[in-house]
Amino acid sequence: WAWPAGAQSLTEPKGITVTPFLSTSFGTSNDLGSSLGLGVGVGYDLTRNIGFEFDLGRVFDVAGDDDNVDHKLTTISFNAIYHFDVKRVTPYATLGIGWERSSLDIENPDPLVLYAPSSTEVAWNIGGGVKYEINNRLVARGDIRRFQANDLAPDHWRLYGGLSFWAKR
Repeated sequence: WAWPAGAQSLTEPKGITVTPFLSTSFGTSNDLGSSLGLGVGVGYDLTRNIGFEFDLGRVFDVAGDDDNVDHKLTTISFNAIYHFDVKRVTPYATLGIGWERSSLDIENPDPLVLYAPSSTEVAWNIGGGVKYEINNRLVARGDIRRFQANDLAPDHWRLYGGLSFWAKR
């Protein structure tokens, strides 16, 4: 007798992945704007469903419409990930906490305007995504997360696409 195989997450216990990604941020607090970004995630899957990830992201300029202002964001977060058992693709949910560094550079400051200072703050994120196995070593990944900082740094959405490589399977 052969039992039919059920749906399985493509993750493997004790597997380690590295995911470089290209992102865009949008929906910033105070309607600052949107921007391109880059980042990398390093994940460790404890089981087929539960994993953890360290994530480093850089947003180039959320004030992109203003030529006098460069507003960069750097996020560092530690995330828990739950992978759902679905055939062909692996959807997941994530929740994390870390820091957000907001760096503000102004070329021609207006002496009558009060600018928010650069800051490093506690930030949390929540989101989800989907993973699709391309071959034995490579996984395509799409993700959307909401980042919320505790004070002056802008809150924002991040949408990214990346390729995950298995460092250990």
